[in-house]
Amino acid sequence: MDPPRAPRRPESSWSALEARLGTALPADYRRLIDDRGPGVVADVVLYAPGDGGTLDLVEWLDGIHRLVESLRSITCDHFPPPFHPEAGGILPWGLLHGRQIVGWAVTSDDPDTWPVVVLTSELDGLTLHQVTATAYLLARLPGPEVQELTIG
Repeated sequence: MDPPRAPRRPESSWSALEARLGTALPADYRRLIDDRGPGVVADVVLYAPGDGGTLDLVEWLDGIHRLVESLRSITCDHFPPPFHPEAGGILPWGLLHGRQIVGWAVTSDDPDTWPVVVLTSELDGLTLHQVTATAYLLARLPGPEVQELTIG
């Protein structure tokens, strides 16, 4: 396994970010970002908090919220679906094929149970995946299929 790429993030920076977002984030995502940082995994651009560059999660989320507000003003609040911090909202963390938002469906107070959701590029449909962010990214990597081990 490759050594970690990103310097370890102090736990206090996660706390500050989560306080700003109004929610904790899934542990697998925090471990992934702590280990690898932002970047591209398969065909998904992975955003990270505090990056300060083009892959900064907080700045990207601010842009998405401005887009959502603009769309809602045009469509009388009928479109697009709710985004966090709205109840049952989507909390984005990545971009698939450069145009589809990948995030979590904030379905409970336990972020480790949130499924991954992928929105269409038009934001008018979504696909739910009952996996963690890391499992979703791993499934998108090219390579041989992982075979289940059997004892026999």
